[in-house]
Amino acid sequence: MKQWVLREQVSPDLVRQILFYRGIKTEEEIEKFLNPDYERDLHDSLLILNMDKAVERILQAIKNNERIIIFGDYDADGVCASVIFYDFFKKIGFENFHIHIPDRHLGGYGLTKEAIDEFVGQKANLIITLDCGITDYEEIEKAKSKRIDVIIIDHHLVPEKPPNALAIIDLKQKGENYPFKEFCGAGLTFKTIKALIKKGQFKIVPGWEKWLLDLVAIATVADMVPILEENRTLVYFGLRVFKKTKRQGLLLFFRRFEINPANITEDDIAFVIAPRINLASRMGHANTSFDLLTTESFNEATWITSHLEMLNNERKSIVEEILKEIEEEINYSGIAEIIVYGNINWSPGVLSIGATRLVEKYHCPVFLWGKGEAKEIKGSARSDGSVNLVELMQKMPNDFFIDAGGHFMAAGFSLKEDKIDDFKRELLLAFKKVSKQKVENEILYIDKEISLDDIDWSLYSLIEKLQPFGIGNPKPLFLLSNLEIANMRKFGNGGIHLQLDFKKSLPVGGEEIISAINFFSNNNDYRLQSGQKIDIVASLEKSFFRPIPELRLRIVDINLRTN
Repeated sequence: MKQWVLREQVSPDLVRQILFYRGIKTEEEIEKFLNPDYERDLHDSLLILNMDKAVERILQAIKNNERIIIFGDYDADGVCASVIFYDFFKKIGFENFHIHIPDRHLGGYGLTKEAIDEFVGQKANLIITLDCGITDYEEIEKAKSKRIDVIIIDHHLVPEKPPNALAIIDLKQKGENYPFKEFCGAGLTFKTIKALIKKGQFKIVPGWEKWLLDLVAIATVADMVPILEENRTLVYFGLRVFKKTKRQGLLLFFRRFEINPANITEDDIAFVIAPRINLASRMGHANTSFDLLTTESFNEATWITSHLEMLNNERKSIVEEILKEIEEEINYSGIAEIIVYGNINWSPGVLSIGATRLVEKYHCPVFLWGKGEAKEIKGSARSDGSVNLVELMQKMPNDFFIDAGGHFMAAGFSLKEDKIDDFKRELLLAFKKVSKQKVENEILYIDKEISLDDIDWSLYSLIEKLQPFGIGNPKPLFLLSNLEIANMRKFGNGGIHLQLDFKKSLPVGGEEIISAINFFSNNNDYRLQSGQKIDIVASLEKSFFRPIPELRLRIVDINLRTN
C-alpha cells in the first residue's frame, strides 16, 4: 500500500488550497495560473540563445529557395514538430523542403551518416533536426564537410562537447538565460516558428500560428514535460484549437473513439491520441502518423485511423504474449533481483511497454531485448528507482553494447548479437556492483478529505479551473473513508479494469450511484466484494461514457478496512 499523507488545510477555498501546494501563492501567480493569456504568458522567442542566428539562416534559405531537410524524431514529439514545420512551409508557399523521419527499427535514433549521404544526393543546403541531434557530433561534422549547414532544435541534455552545428536551439545548453526551460521538441519548434513569423514579414494573418497549438498540445502531453508556465498556456490554448481543428486525421479519431471535441481534455490526448501517434513507429513507420496529421483527404484519414487501430490491437496481443512467456519463465525459475529476458523474435518497439508493466508488478529493474525486423538487437530498460540504469549499464564490460543511454528510470540499448548468451549473467554481476537506493513507499499527497455527499457538479467546476493537468500539476486527490461497496464488476480485456459502485443518499430522498474506476487494477483489488468497507484515494472526473455526462471517481489507491 502507498503512504497516504493528508495535506494540512491552509485555506477554506479548495482552489487556493490546491494551488498553495503547487507553489502558487500570490494573487498575481493565481490569476496567471487560472486565466492563461496567450500574449501575456509567452516570452519572446528571440530571447532564446542562438534563435536570431537560426532564424536568419532559415529565412535566407527560404529567400534563396535552398533545399531544406526537416529531420524529425520518430516519436509523437518529433512527428508533431515535423508537422509544425510542414504546415508553416505550406502556409508561406515554400516548397523546396523534404521531411525525413527515420525508421525506428532500421535507422535508429538521430542523424546517421547514411542519412547525410542521402541528403547530399538531394542537394540539400540546410538540415534542421527536431527533437534530436544534440548528441550527433560526427554526423554533423560530416554534413559540414559536404557544405550542408545544420540547425539543431532539441530539448535533451547537452553533452560536454556539443556538436559544431551552425546554431543550437536547446534550453539546456550553457549560457541559456531564457526564463522557461521545459519545452518539448515541438514546443521549441513552435517558438522557432513564432520567431520566423516575427522576423520574416510573411503575408499571413497575424496569430495564424495558433492553429499549430493542437500539435504542441499532443507533443507536450506525450513527452511528459511539466505542464506549467508557458507549457500550461500552450496546452490550454491547444485544447481550444482541438475543438475547432480541421485536421481530417484528428476528426476521424474523434469519431472512432467517440470523443466530443467540445469536451476534449488532456486525458484524451494522453490515453487515446498520443499513444496511437507513437504506435506508428513502434509497429511500423512514423510516416503513418505524419500522414495522419497532414492529410486533407477524408478517405486517407479513414484508412490511416483504421490501420493504426489494427496495429494497436496487434501491439496489445504481442505485449501480452511476451509477458505470458516471461511470466511462465518466472514461475518456473523464480525471480532474481533484476528481470532480464529477451528473444530474437520479439519486436523492440513494444518492449518498453512490457518492461513498464513488469516493474509495476515485481518492483525491480527490468531489461528486455529483441530484434524482430530490426538490423540489430535493441532493448528497453525500466527501473523501480533502486538503481540508476545508465550507471548500471556503464558497469557492464565495454564490448557488450553497440550503444546505450537514457535516464535514471528509463533507458535503451543496442546489444551485440554474439553477447546475448552472456548478457543476463553479466548484467546480474554489474547489478551487484552498482550503488543501490532504498525505494520508499510512494507517497500520495491528499488535497482534501471528502464524503460521497460532497461529490457534485459544483465541486467538479472548482477542479475544472485547474485544468489542464499533467506533470507538475497533477489532478487533485481526495480521501473518501469508510465506503461500503454496493456493487463491483471487472471489465476490459480479460477483466483488467475494476468498477466499484457506492450509494449516495439524496437530500430529497432516494439514492444515487457514484462509480469509481480502477484501470489496470492489481491483484489485491480482487479480494474486494460487495458489502465490504474500504477507504480510497481518488480524483474526480467527468465521464461521457453514457449519453448524459456523469461524475465518477478515478481510484489511485485502496485500503481494505478491517473494522
